[in-house]
Amino acid sequence: MATVKDVIKGRKFFTVQNDTPVKKISKVLTDMKVSNIPVVDKKGYLLGVVSEKDIIKCFSKSDFLSLKAEDIMTTKIIHVKDSDALEKVAKIFSEKNLRKLPVIKRKKVIGIITRDDIISRFMKYY
Repeated sequence: MATVKDVIKGRKFFTVQNDTPVKKISKVLTDMKVSNIPVVDKKGYLLGVVSEKDIIKCFSKSDFLSLKAEDIMTTKIIHVKDSDALEKVAKIFSEKNLRKLPVIKRKKVIGIITRDDIISRFMKYY
């Protein structure tokens, strides 16, 4: 049975720290062409996720340029472990309106898994 770590091994991924300014997060999202990014503390522990929607919401605030990741991030996030079976991840993707999930090992973010990863992996066998 394939696991998350089999799929994400060796792949680059991006995070921001909780004190990263909104302006920098916006640049990372647009430059990397991603719709959201995990927020971690200095040790790499997952704290939340900032999405394009979170960024757009903060534009209505007069002080949006002074905001940081911790001010706008979503803290109730779904994540998976590197040891989780791909079938479990596929079920999460089919039940939730999510495109990607942070991957955790010992509470630290070690990667990202996407819907495309799951589809590609399963289609290899058919």
